[in-house]
Amino acid sequence: MGPQQQHIDAIGRIAVVPTILDATARLTGMRFTAVARVTDTSWTACAVRDEIAFGLKPGDELELVSTICNEIRQHGRPVIFGSASAHEVFRDHPTPKQYGFESYVSIPIFRADGMFFGTLCAIDPRPAKLGDPALQQTLELFAKLIGTQLDAQDLEDQRMAALAAAADTRELLEWENQRITALLSERDQVERVITRELNDTRRLRDVAARLIGSDGGSALYGEILDAAIEILDGDAGTLQLLDPASQTLTFLATSGFSPEMVAHFSAVETSSGSPCGVALSSGRRSFLRFDDPDAPDPDGSNRLHLDAGVRCAQSTPLLSRSGRPIGMLSTHWAEPRDLSERELRFLDLLGRQAADLIERHQVQEALMTSERALREEARRKDEFIAVLAHELRNPLAPIRSGIEVIKRAAGDVRLIERVRPMMERQIAQVVHLIDDLLDVSRISSGKVQLKREWVSLQSLVESALEAHRGPIATGGIELLVELDDPERRLDVDPTRLSQVISNVLHNAVKFTAVDGRITIRSRVEADASGQGLELRLRIADSGVGIAAEMLPNIFDLFTQVRSDSSRHGGMGIGLALSRSLMALHGGSIEASSPGAGLGSEFLIRLPVGTPAAVATAPARDDGGGDADLAGLRVLVVDDNQDAADGVAMLLTMCGGEVRVAYDATRIVDEVRTFAPGLVLLDIGLPGIDGYQACRHLREEIGLDVHIVALTGWGQEDDQRRAKAAGFDAHLTKPVDLASLMRIASGAFQASSASQASQASQASQASQASVSTQSPNADALKAR
Repeated sequence: MGPQQQHIDAIGRIAVVPTILDATARLTGMRFTAVARVTDTSWTACAVRDEIAFGLKPGDELELVSTICNEIRQHGRPVIFGSASAHEVFRDHPTPKQYGFESYVSIPIFRADGMFFGTLCAIDPRPAKLGDPALQQTLELFAKLIGTQLDAQDLEDQRMAALAAAADTRELLEWENQRITALLSERDQVERVITRELNDTRRLRDVAARLIGSDGGSALYGEILDAAIEILDGDAGTLQLLDPASQTLTFLATSGFSPEMVAHFSAVETSSGSPCGVALSSGRRSFLRFDDPDAPDPDGSNRLHLDAGVRCAQSTPLLSRSGRPIGMLSTHWAEPRDLSERELRFLDLLGRQAADLIERHQVQEALMTSERALREEARRKDEFIAVLAHELRNPLAPIRSGIEVIKRAAGDVRLIERVRPMMERQIAQVVHLIDDLLDVSRISSGKVQLKREWVSLQSLVESALEAHRGPIATGGIELLVELDDPERRLDVDPTRLSQVISNVLHNAVKFTAVDGRITIRSRVEADASGQGLELRLRIADSGVGIAAEMLPNIFDLFTQVRSDSSRHGGMGIGLALSRSLMALHGGSIEASSPGAGLGSEFLIRLPVGTPAAVATAPARDDGGGDADLAGLRVLVVDDNQDAADGVAMLLTMCGGEVRVAYDATRIVDEVRTFAPGLVLLDIGLPGIDGYQACRHLREEIGLDVHIVALTGWGQEDDQRRAKAAGFDAHLTKPVDLASLMRIASGAFQASSASQASQASQASQASQASVSTQSPNADALKAR
């Protein structure tokens, strides 16, 4: 029997070799594995596992000069690469191309005396992932086990030969037995290490597979913690989540601790002396010995752990993929313990898995929260559209009925006068609804600017009560107003603050039954800081009240939380608008109620200042509804023919001479031929819009004509654009008759004054012309 065959037989007698070849194939994913004897001239296969029909079997030889193993034999180090074509050293090596493999593993096998025996190798035509250092360590353990088995066989052969040759040499036999026992013990130890390495690696891969799969639920936190305790031979452990706002750690999973310990450390801050508290404050892994008498114990954590039978622990911060701290992984031992590099590596891998799981759950929760918010927003939008349609139909129904009554009135003035106030009220309600919606939009976009002035508290309350005295009287509601100082001056926007009070009163009237009561009381008290004063205006009613669970949402936009809001209607805008307006004033508004059916109270808080001087505002002239426009020419330009014709009819009934155009393409010619004193010009015109038309008129005609924007665009930005384009005034549709008449009267007066001025200038020019005639003028007159 030749020496090569002896080596083949020796490898064949090692029972663990097939298992090692299978394990190597499974760990590397490579389909050809072998144990080979390598000499200075040849490579001989001793054991083969072949799934790719590579064509080698035990006993087959290759010339060593043509293989990479020659280099391994020379320098005695492993050669591993997952892709020959991507490897900077082996991309041009002839061996991968000659034998057609892309991935390659070759681990040297040494005997106990340091002699090189051969290699544990694996090849595959496909690339493989071989970069994990733990893989190389495992394969080196496999090679070491094979070398140990070969040594054991040699020793066993030597022992048997020695027994046969010197059966009477018992001392030598005993020595050999001890040596073999030590080698066998070493072999068993290596096998245990390999088994543990495989088990720990399998545990990590199982957790990773769960993370990648769809079943990575909260229970996986406990599995990661159990894996850490098992791999590190721990006795207890915790996995915690970090709250970024409070910088507090709370438990996601615990193991090995009593309920009392879990309750005590349920929320850990940076000031805690526990391992996780120390790691949280430092941002680094911490190791603590609880039995160290010199160790600080500021909060008694060391004593608590010792009483629980724990003597040392480690805590590892968990970081998101972006480097943000998100949690903590801790393990505890009943005896002092130092961690090996291998254990620290596994601990870091488990920490990465725990951090990925936490981050995934946070992203999922954020997505679900966003989805719930979008659904709620969609629901509220649908509800708002439905309520808006209802609120618009309510006033439109009596307006349509009124139109039908007027059509059938046959000139009955008394019947028309009965219908007209009803239609005016309903139109005012539609305008009020649209104004509220526009106010919400303006405040949300930050386009509302308060027009502050010093006004009395009583004037604000009276202004707000003005629109509600009729419904209060009609409903038989008792109104009680108690102002501590009615003449107290407040620095506010009177229109906006009256709007706030009016909104609250509107709800109080709406939700208070007959014979109920509404009270308005005021008082000045110290503000929350104690450094200043604030006015507290309380508006209470004896109405239906507000349920406790509804109070937090009472000021949300489009929210209706009164128990019978469906019967009373409303869009849920007024209170949201009031809160925003109070915030602009530097104040606040809040609601309280003992409960449904027990009434409610709204508290308006407003900072109180001292006016340096109070100017009396000039009285406004709200007349104009009966103005006589005889002699005033008005040009109405609007692409909405009904709107244009309606305004034209009103102005004609007031004595004006009106011409209508439905676009602005010939507006300059119209003005030149008609010579109007007033032009009412829509903005949203087809072709040439109102801004362009106004600028064109100013360029061609100048300032001799009064131009007013009459449009549905009523935001403050629209008014600024109109002024910049050259408009003299801006009216928002639907305009009330009084405002329209004031504008028309002003234009009429300006037109009359302009005509008088022009006549005076013409007269003066005529006289000047006469005075500058030739000296013979008198003689000519005399003739």
